Amino acid sequence: MSNNENKVEVMPVGNTLRAIVFMGLGLVSIIIGLILTPSMAQIAEGFRLQQTASGLLDLNTFLVVGDGRLGVPFINAGILVIVVMLSYLITKTTVNGGSIAAAFMVFGFGFCGKTLWNVWPLFFGVLLHAKLNKKAINTVTGLGWFSAALSPMVSIMTFYIVHNGSSNETIGETARFSGLGFVLAIVIGLIAGYLVAVFAGFLPDKHTGLTLYNAGFAAGLAGFLIFSIMKVIGLGHTGPGPYHDFPNINNKALAIGIAVLLIYLMLCGLLIAVKERGKIDTIVAHKYAGSAVEQFGFGATLVNMSVCGFFCLLYWALTITANAHGPLFACLFTVTGFAANGISVRTMAPIFAGVYAMSFGLTAIKALLTGVPVLETAFAYVGSKNMLIAAIFGCGMAPVVYRHGALIGFFAGMIHSVLVPNTGGLHGWMNLYNNGFCLGLVVTFFVPMVVALLRRNNQEKQ
Repeated sequence: MSNNENKVEVMPVGNTLRAIVFMGLGLVSIIIGLILTPSMAQIAEGFRLQQTASGLLDLNTFLVVGDGRLGVPFINAGILVIVVMLSYLITKTTVNGGSIAAAFMVFGFGFCGKTLWNVWPLFFGVLLHAKLNKKAINTVTGLGWFSAALSPMVSIMTFYIVHNGSSNETIGETARFSGLGFVLAIVIGLIAGYLVAVFAGFLPDKHTGLTLYNAGFAAGLAGFLIFSIMKVIGLGHTGPGPYHDFPNINNKALAIGIAVLLIYLMLCGLLIAVKERGKIDTIVAHKYAGSAVEQFGFGATLVNMSVCGFFCLLYWALTITANAHGPLFACLFTVTGFAANGISVRTMAPIFAGVYAMSFGLTAIKALLTGVPVLETAFAYVGSKNMLIAAIFGCGMAPVVYRHGALIGFFAGMIHSVLVPNTGGLHGWMNLYNNGFCLGLVVTFFVPMVVALLRRNNQEKQ
């Protein structure tokens, strides 16, 4: 079904109201955080721990802050999304599909890697690029927040890098502020943000729009370049650091907290959809491309965001062996945000199936070869951090499903599941959107090959 067939006439909701809805989401997140951690002393200590953590890829923030401070990441994420919305209002940025997706990536990664400090140098690096190239600030504000993919770079420069000319074997557990690191964090952050803006400008032509996570691809390339330079001059590291375990801390409480946030979006969407007279079933039931707000209305978009978020939560629950953690919430809210800009349940399902089938199948083969229990081992790997995140983040290939169908989307999910565990070291685990980087590689090199092979096969049959 084409975009024109999907599009319905709606009564648009103003930009300020859209921003207020998401600021309300931030407030709800803060309230959940206060309920989970009612002690202000505990909040202050947990906040200090989160703000000074390395933030490197797949950091489990709930381990960083500790079991008694599980509300702190909710507070951090809530403050961040409020800040993003304030920036949109100040710069008069339209709150639509792309800018909503950017805000939700900041919100989601507020549970895993992003802090009130490490997002700013990158954000202003993108604004610097806009200024030097005479672009209106409100056209790049969303990209500025997308560029915070590389925010761990700022944190490790500020708190962890040892400036003695020798590479670190790993990032340590104890943060120690460095004045030189602070200056380097600002300078390198500005450069990295600038590079993200440069790469983001030409990459869509390379992957022909087959990934929604263009900024993740751009950030991966920028991170790869900068980390290579860091290693040469002795500021590199060879490991992602501590706090990368994923035990059952308090699955039930954390899942309830996330469900409350998704319910908030659902209720707001239903109330607003009545005013807009938008058709909710149209967006939820069909594949679509572009910003959903203009096509279906803001209310229907909010409902679709909530539905897609719950679909991710359902997939997590069905994997049986998976636990709740910061990276899970980061990818869940990324998909929730991009449900305003191209993702629907129909485009998610083939990707989920492809990742599940490949991860289960390959692990089953390995189990047979090594003589370990097949089903137990395969189910455990499907629910592992890497494969759970690969499945959910893989939904960024929604355009593959939209353009080429569910079968190609299934194959794309399979390829993604194999590549993504091996790409983090390329950028020193400093690109939080590592799956976005990997998706860029998949749709640029592998999806066109699969499409060409299937077309050739069909031609031969005819």
